[in-house]
Amino acid sequence: MLKTLPIILFLAGYGGTAMAGPPDLPVRPGDFWLGGEASAVPAPQPADAVRFDSLAALTEHALRTRSDARAAWFGIQAEADRLDAARADNWPTLTGQISFTRSQALSSSGASVPVLHRYGPSLSLAYVLYDFGARAAGIEAQRYQLVSALLAGNRTLQDIVSEVEAAYHAQVAAHGALDAQNEQVASLAESEKAVQVRLEGGLASRADMLRARASRVEAELARDAAVRDLAKAEAALKQAAGIAQTQTLMLDWPRVVPPDLDAALLLADLLAEAERQRPDLRALRASAAAARSEAERARAARWPSLALTGNTGRTFFLEDGRTPSTTYSIGLNLSIPLFDGGRLAAQARAAERDAERLAAQADAQRDTVALDVTQAWQDAQYAQTARAGVAVQYESAAESARAAEARYKAGVGSLLEWLTAQADLARARQARVQADGDWQTAFSRLNHALGRLPAALPERQP
Repeated sequence: MLKTLPIILFLAGYGGTAMAGPPDLPVRPGDFWLGGEASAVPAPQPADAVRFDSLAALTEHALRTRSDARAAWFGIQAEADRLDAARADNWPTLTGQISFTRSQALSSSGASVPVLHRYGPSLSLAYVLYDFGARAAGIEAQRYQLVSALLAGNRTLQDIVSEVEAAYHAQVAAHGALDAQNEQVASLAESEKAVQVRLEGGLASRADMLRARASRVEAELARDAAVRDLAKAEAALKQAAGIAQTQTLMLDWPRVVPPDLDAALLLADLLAEAERQRPDLRALRASAAAARSEAERARAARWPSLALTGNTGRTFFLEDGRTPSTTYSIGLNLSIPLFDGGRLAAQARAAERDAERLAAQADAQRDTVALDVTQAWQDAQYAQTARAGVAVQYESAAESARAAEARYKAGVGSLLEWLTAQADLARARQARVQADGDWQTAFSRLNHALGRLPAALPERQP
C-alpha cells in the first residue's frame, strides 16, 4: 500500500468549460499534474547500492527514472509547445527582408538603358483583426489536447506506481515465504534432534530417524526454492523501480499491512469516484472536447476574415547619382472564401465525427472502468475475508503442532503425527504469508482501478 509519496504532486482538474489560460506543467519527468512548485531534486544514490526508507521514496525513484515517465513528460511538453504555436496566431507577424537585384531594361525606342543595381531592407506586417472565432477555436482545441496529454501522463504515472507496489508486495510475500521455510527447517531440525535422543535411548527406531531426516532435507530444498523466488522477486522490483540489476537494493522500513476496508463503503460510491478521477477516462473526454473545438475552427474558417497589412522599404542604388527612395503602404485586406472544393466543410464534418468517436470511446472506457473497479472491489473483499480465515487456520495449526510435539516427547505420540502436524503448520505459515500478500495486492489494485493519486508528504525543505 502506498500511503505517502515524497514529491509535490501536480494536478489541475479538467472541467467541461473553456479555460482562461494554459495549464501549469510538470517541471520534470515523474511529477503528477497538480499545479504548484516542484520539489527539490533528490540526492544521487551511490552507484553500487541504493537504500530507501519508505515505499513512497522507492516509488518516487521509479517516477523520476523510468523511461515511460520521461516519454509521457516529453509528450506533454510537445503539446504545450503546440499550444504556444496556436496562441501565436493572435499576434501580428512582422517579416523583414533584405534584397539585391540587378536589372536591365529597354527604352521605349528599343535602346538599352544602363544596368541598375538595387538593394535595401523592407518590412511587411500582417495582422488578422477578425476571423469569426477561428483562431480562438484552434487555441481551445490545442488547449484540450494539452489537458488530454496531462491526464494521460497522470495515468502513466499511476501505472508506474501500481507496478512498483505490485512488485514490492510480491517481494514481501517471497521474503515471508522464505522466513516460513526457515522456520520449518529449524523446526524439523529440532525434531531430528529429538528423534536422535530417543534413538540413543532405545525409544525410537532407525526408520523414525530416516523419516525425520528426509523431512528436514525436503524442507531445506523448499527453502532453496524460496531463496530463488525471493531473488527473482527482487529483480522484478528493481526493474519496476528503475534500478539497475547490478545494484544492491536495500529497503529499510517496517512492513505494514493496510487496514481493513470500511464496512460502510459501497460499490456505487467507488464507481462514482472512479468516474470522477480516472485520468484515462477524463483524457478521452478532453480529446472529444478538442475535436469539437476543431470542428468550430473549421466552420469559422469558411467565413471572411479581416486583416491589417502594411509594407515599407528603402531602396539604394550602387550607381552614382541616383537618390535612395522609401516606399510604404498600409491597408485592410478582406479575405472571402468563395470556393475550396468543400475542403473546410469536410474538415468540420471529420472533426465532428472524431468528437463523436472519442465520446463513444469514453463511454466504452467508462464501462471498462466500472468492470475494473467491481472486480478489484470483489478481490479486495475476498482477500480481506480470506486473511481473517487464514489467521484462525494458522493458530489452530500452531496449537496442533505444539500438542503433537509434547505428545511425542512424552512418549505417547508417534513421529508421524508430529511430522504431519509440522507439515500442516508449514502450509499454514505459507497460507498466512500468501493471504497478507494477496490483501496488499488487492488493496493496491483497487486504488489503481479508482485512479487514486498517492497522498503527498509535507513539503521538504530545499
